[in-house]
Amino acid sequence: MISAPKMGIRKEISRPHKPVFPPGQQTPAAANSSTPPGPVVMQPPIREIGGPHKPVFPPGRQTPAAANSSIPPGPVVMQPPIRETGGRARVGILLPLTGPQAVWGRALLDAAMLAVFDIADGNFVLMPFDTQGTAAGAEAAAKTAARSMVQLVIGPIFSRAVTGATAALRKTGINMIAFSNDRDVAGPGVYLAGLSPETQIGRIVHYAANRGKQRLALLLPDNTFGVRALEVAKIAAEQAGIQLVRAERYTQSEEGIAQTVRIISNYRQRRASLVKQRTALSRSTDERSKRELERLKLLETLGSVPFDALLIAASGTELVNVAAQLGNFDVDPKHVQLLGLASWAAKITGREPTLVGGWYAVPPLQLDDEFIKAYTATYQSIPQSLSTMAYDLVALAAILGSQKPSVRYRRKALASKAGFTGAGGLFRLLPNGQSQYSLEVREVLPRGSKIIDPARRNFGGSVK
Repeated sequence: MISAPKMGIRKEISRPHKPVFPPGQQTPAAANSSTPPGPVVMQPPIREIGGPHKPVFPPGRQTPAAANSSIPPGPVVMQPPIRETGGRARVGILLPLTGPQAVWGRALLDAAMLAVFDIADGNFVLMPFDTQGTAAGAEAAAKTAARSMVQLVIGPIFSRAVTGATAALRKTGINMIAFSNDRDVAGPGVYLAGLSPETQIGRIVHYAANRGKQRLALLLPDNTFGVRALEVAKIAAEQAGIQLVRAERYTQSEEGIAQTVRIISNYRQRRASLVKQRTALSRSTDERSKRELERLKLLETLGSVPFDALLIAASGTELVNVAAQLGNFDVDPKHVQLLGLASWAAKITGREPTLVGGWYAVPPLQLDDEFIKAYTATYQSIPQSLSTMAYDLVALAAILGSQKPSVRYRRKALASKAGFTGAGGLFRLLPNGQSQYSLEVREVLPRGSKIIDPARRNFGGSVK
């Protein structure tokens, strides 16, 4: 089992043996081949616990039999890289290895080390630095990393730590890939790998529009995330051609959630319409009116809600509480399509009957499940939610580290238009410092979920 270095001690992590070149993978002898390489798209090898790696050949990728084919090569499969030049690739990873967030830092370091042993060769060095979970600690760690001659920094986790590290690296020319998704700390040379609201909301809103939904409403938390989600949803709705008809923000109390659902569903007006109709029919004595009155006695409200799709930007018990209030105020999921974000992938979601049938956007769960199995087999523990990202970023650094020192971690290489496919699926870093992921759409089931629209295998269009 791979063990993490003791907290507070910086230790260089590198792979001591030469890389393995599977069938169809470029070898040193072919390094100077005139065949132009395809886009650098990172894809994890098939890991067999206790067994060797097998090569993976995605659609369009050269296989051994097609090595001499005139068809242009496809994406480069992520396997142990080839050292094309001298000079070790030195990468720093900034994590809270001490302090209140140490459990996060150690778990992410474990995932990072797993990538080193899976992907890197002896030319790659990973150097952990302790941020202590604070902005000042991150700034100090970044300064130490720069003095240690790192060529790329991965981390920190939280936005305040990213701000501290950015201050230390601003004049060094060292690029950084942080785990945060707070766009306020992104910028040229400071990339955020966190899954953004833009990616999630854009994906699910476009899918809903393509499935014929025409009127969108939003239930958002009354915080900075809710403000950002509203801004993102407005843009997504306009691009998708779906009308944003209503948006309400709720406080986290049960009373606050109930009040917000009552408002967004037009419950009082619909209830008043029902009462008025019942009163009018009760004055009539004909059989038709009597039958209609009996039918209305079974209803809670009269008339439909003003939307046919409802995006709920909540997760966990908060999501369950919101869903329960939907039933209390007669919002029927048979007539209103519920939409959600990646956090809906939690097992608790399907236990609330109202949420069953809801759609949500998430990175490919099958790939993530494979990583979780590999991590658990290695460390006998469950990874943290960001562990897959830590694995992918270190794997990416190892792949790019095989290039010449002058180009390996330049912004052009990091912000590849083609993107990279790792244990968490297809993603790319954007020139503005933000990131983009290819997400699948799933439908909530009583137990688990099912794919209803798969993630795309490549990015179309230009990088913005």
